[in-house]
Amino acid sequence: MGYEITTTIEKEKCIGCGKCVAVCPYDAIELIDSKAVVTGKKSMHCGQCAAVCAQQAVTVDDLVVPTLQGELNAVTSQLFDTVMHRRSCRNYKKDELTRTEFENLITFGQWAPSGTNAQKWKFTVIPNRSSVEAYADAIGRFYKKLNRQAENPALRLYAKLFLKDALGKYYRRYYRQVQESLTAWEVEKKDLLFHGATGAIIVSMSPGAFCAHDDALLASQNICLGAHAMGIGSCLIGFAVEAMKRDNRIAQVIGIPEAETVYAVIALGRPKYQYPNPSGRLPVPPRYFTR
Repeated sequence: MGYEITTTIEKEKCIGCGKCVAVCPYDAIELIDSKAVVTGKKSMHCGQCAAVCAQQAVTVDDLVVPTLQGELNAVTSQLFDTVMHRRSCRNYKKDELTRTEFENLITFGQWAPSGTNAQKWKFTVIPNRSSVEAYADAIGRFYKKLNRQAENPALRLYAKLFLKDALGKYYRRYYRQVQESLTAWEVEKKDLLFHGATGAIIVSMSPGAFCAHDDALLASQNICLGAHAMGIGSCLIGFAVEAMKRDNRIAQVIGIPEAETVYAVIALGRPKYQYPNPSGRLPVPPRYFTR
């Protein structure tokens, strides 16, 4: 997994604060002689390192910072600033969110659009760190079992012949990463799934929604934007969603009815670091269709 790294660091500007080292999800940067140095070969191209550096010493070469064009009113500028500076948070303080904060975030989610105005969202709150860990343990049990299956060459061959190579694809793409995460949690109590988040909101849909997947993700984006505006860090946890799709016992552990389908798991907490810069995005030239 990952992309070829294009991160560069200007040694003269670096003050050795170590923030870029801490926020890199691929551990691709180290402090050497009190200066940040790129030592990894792979990157997520997330731009977290550039965003967190107050000295602007870090650059991810293939990312650009898009801007809006023309004259902007104050509301548009403020909204764009919120959108541009929101990012996935993988470093949290130990402080927990309040019940009011969780319910305000859910209110943000409820104001999302939904197909045919179905509004079939359901929101399950994981309110504190101990509950997050219990939830993560249930997810970990699923991946332990899946990794044991993926280790078996006979099962991978069966999956290749009859299941469109599903187990083999998992083994090649995710097995090693998941195994490292499981080992880090069991041996070091290092949380590579929820990144130390002190809470979470699970977005599910009850039956009857016309376009359930779209509705759930629109609500999730509203929650993430609301969280940023409230000074709360957020991160979508895809591995948790995939586990819950395949093992309904996880939903039972946290009280989600069998009839509901989970579409998003949002880790939440108070961010450990502030990000003074936008992270940048890969350029995407628009297409136009005209007659």
